[in-house]
Amino acid sequence: MRPAEFLTKLRHRSPFQVASAALRFARGYVVSCLSFERRALVSVRGRLRIMRRDGTISVGDMTDLWPGVKLSCRGSGGVDRARIRIGRNCSIGDRTEIHAGRLVDIGHGAIIAWDCVIMDRDYHSTDNGPELVRPVTIGNGVWIGCRAMVLKGVTIGEGAVVAAGAVVTKDVAPFTLVAGNPARAVKRVAGWRKGRPSLTISRKT
Repeated sequence: MRPAEFLTKLRHRSPFQVASAALRFARGYVVSCLSFERRALVSVRGRLRIMRRDGTISVGDMTDLWPGVKLSCRGSGGVDRARIRIGRNCSIGDRTEIHAGRLVDIGHGAIIAWDCVIMDRDYHSTDNGPELVRPVTIGNGVWIGCRAMVLKGVTIGEGAVVAAGAVVTKDVAPFTLVAGNPARAVKRVAGWRKGRPSLTISRKT
C-alpha cells in the first residue's frame, strides 16, 4: 500500500485513534522484519505467538492480527519447509491458531473470527504411522466464524462463509455457506457487499 492510501484511511480518525493505529503498525513492522519472510505494513494489536522452524511466514499489508493469535510453522527439515501465507487486508481474530507443516495459504480480504483453528496436520497418526500433512487453501474474501475449525487437505473457495463452530473436513465451493460438524453446504451466498463484514445471502439453495 502506498503512503498516500494509508494516510487517506487515517484522515477521519481522532488523534487518539491515529496514535493507536501508528503504534499497532509500528509493532507489526518490527515483527515483520524479525519473523516474516518480507517486511509488511501489518497491524499487531496484542501479543502474537510465533513458532517457526524450517518454515517461512508471510503476511500481506493492512492485515490485522488480534491479541493471542498463534502462528505455528514447523517443517520436517530438508526440502519440506513449511509455509504460512496470509494475504492483504485480512483480519485474524483473537486467539486464533494457524498450524502449518507444509502449507496454509489464506487469500486477500479473508476474515477469520476469534478462537478458530486452521491446520494442515494432525501432529500424530491413528496407527502409529507417519503424520499426515496436506495443504490448506482459503480463497479471497472468505469469512470464517468464531470457534470454527478447518482441517488438513481442505480448500475453501472464494467468498465462502463458514458458520460459527463448524468443523470443515471437505472442500467448500466458492460462495457457499457451510455449517455443522462435519460442515455441510447450507446455501449459496452472494459474497461481500462492500468492504467487511456486510454480507448478502441469496434465497436460492
